[in-house]
Amino acid sequence: MFVLKSYHNAGPKGRRAWTAIRRFVPKQTRTFYEGCPAIPGQLWYRERKALYQAIREHKPRTVFEVGTWYGGGSTFFIAQALHDNGGGLLYAIEPNEIAYENAVVGYKREVPHLLPYVRFLRGRSTDMFPEQLKGLEMVDALFLDGAQDSLQTADEFAMFEPYLQAGSIFMAHDWDNEKMESIRPKMEHSRDWVLETKLTAPHSLGFVVYRKLPLTVRHDASFGGTFTNQRG
Repeated sequence: MFVLKSYHNAGPKGRRAWTAIRRFVPKQTRTFYEGCPAIPGQLWYRERKALYQAIREHKPRTVFEVGTWYGGGSTFFIAQALHDNGGGLLYAIEPNEIAYENAVVGYKREVPHLLPYVRFLRGRSTDMFPEQLKGLEMVDALFLDGAQDSLQTADEFAMFEPYLQAGSIFMAHDWDNEKMESIRPKMEHSRDWVLETKLTAPHSLGFVVYRKLPLTVRHDASFGGTFTNQRG
């Protein structure tokens, strides 16, 4: 089975081949495959598309992201979706100084139209984000894709959990590996959250979108209702 990953994942040979065929590829496919070619990024084609669509559909005003890297993957598609929505702000954090500096420079040089929609921060999420959360009653959207450390992921989710209210969306990458093993059972068995999107191998390393239910719906679900709608 052929799996479309991403431009930066293709390696030098694959990128040369892509250059030769890209003009024959539909524009939307090129957009999600390439991102911004000058800014390296993670996530594969279907993950990028699902992330962008979730932000476009739910129209969050306040978004937090753990795991910016160089900014060409999740950060780019969240920021682009906010731009296309006409508003919203992404708080994007990256602990690696070189990656953080490259992200900031890359956005100023390559995609300055996205700068009003993203605030880059450097440091540990659990050190930096509490200051950003002050004064907020709700986080509309959260995307977790940090280090391969399940304890860190658990600490990050616990930090945000009080701010994830009815209508908030929670998104995560590497859902199927050890990074998410501390929160995966919690989400999969929760009556508070409904699964809207789930991607798995071979098209993804695991990607999910959950939406938090209103209290009345959670109560109804306890009597046997089901609200899960999975899209591949």
